[in-house]
Amino acid sequence: MSPYRLLKMNLFFTISITVVLLLLSAPPYISCRDGSSKAITVRIEGVMSTIDIPTEEYIKQAIALAENRGVPLLIVVNSYGGYVDPTINIANMILEARTPVIGFVMDRAFSAASILIQPMHIVASVPYGVIGAAQPITINPVTGQYEFINESKIINSIIAMATRYAEIRGRNSTAVEMFIRRNLVLSGEEAVKNNVIDFVANNLNELISIVNGRTVTLTYSGIKSNTTINIDGFEEFAPPYYIQAYAYLRDSTINSILWFIGFFGTFLALLSGRLDVLPFTFVFLILALIGGGMNINVVSVILLALGAILITIEMFTPGYGIIGISGIIALLFGFLLMPINPATFIHPGVFEAIRNFVLIIGGGLSALFLFIMYKAIEAKKKRKAIVYTPGSRNIIGKAVERIEPGRKGFVFVEGEYWYAESDEIIEPGEEVVVIDRKDFTLIVKKKR
Repeated sequence: MSPYRLLKMNLFFTISITVVLLLLSAPPYISCRDGSSKAITVRIEGVMSTIDIPTEEYIKQAIALAENRGVPLLIVVNSYGGYVDPTINIANMILEARTPVIGFVMDRAFSAASILIQPMHIVASVPYGVIGAAQPITINPVTGQYEFINESKIINSIIAMATRYAEIRGRNSTAVEMFIRRNLVLSGEEAVKNNVIDFVANNLNELISIVNGRTVTLTYSGIKSNTTINIDGFEEFAPPYYIQAYAYLRDSTINSILWFIGFFGTFLALLSGRLDVLPFTFVFLILALIGGGMNINVVSVILLALGAILITIEMFTPGYGIIGISGIIALLFGFLLMPINPATFIHPGVFEAIRNFVLIIGGGLSALFLFIMYKAIEAKKKRKAIVYTPGSRNIIGKAVERIEPGRKGFVFVEGEYWYAESDEIIEPGEEVVVIDRKDFTLIVKKKR
């Protein structure tokens, strides 16, 4: 293998390993001290505010972690709502949870969020919080316009599920029904008076002081058991990076941009004959499939396979082109979207040792990559252009690989590696003379 190809393989291998290590060096989703009785806290707000498939996966992991730790789960809600199916799935998970689930409306719980809080064992809100306005709507993905749904078949099925959750927890099912039929909206204090939630609290610390000592009934597989809440604080459980990326890619605006770049980029590439750009546009099209509901596991595998193929192709083509860059981007998103096991207890000392090791290796590879890039740029600035015209001076080089008719190989000419072709057989180490040039390929012959 020529030094040129070897350098190129090392470079792309370094980039790929650096990407993986940097993703693995992310901080833990949660760490705690042995024997801690702090509640696990998740937040349905910000990028996770839309109740969607990523939110469902986030809550699923949080419930598993809380059950594993034997502590309550505290869900902070600040949401305008979301989609029906993920809302129902999350609500059913909360009903079957083997640990107390406490809800806290930090600011608003509109639409699907007002239904989501009903199956929680205890629900509180800030005094100025707003709850309700749950009439379902449909949104046109193209125009962004929405229409209220008044079809009784849909309305009645949603009401049946929402009121069931409220009745199981002994809450006002009539008010919950009015959330859906009449878009009823209640403040936090009004919700307490109407028995929609349990009490108001100004912050999480006040909430914890109120719920401590309360007994709730857990139901799992038809078996009921009572448990008393006893917690001394709360710990944040941040959504894993792949769930955050999943949520961003499911965003309608971002998804529309991905479709636009992917579709029109592919069209223009085919129209202009720039087929080398197609891998780049394909990456955008594959990412856009997530917004269409394609399974994230399938997308991750496709991106990893595509990235590996593109980088392999790049290693055997001249130059550092868009094929290799597309491969790196595909690998980056492939690893980023790769699901991981739900978080469990990680002792801080163990994690810190692993994290430091990964950061050292990743930092070293990153520094090596930057050094190689610096040298490549520096060499490019000093590059001597090889210009051949009939009658010009002979340019002498040396064959690095075997060259034969119909098969190109590398030659070393004036300090640079070039692709070359010849109508005769040239063995590695033999001197050659440049007789012509076609784009980035030299035409050579043996030196006589």
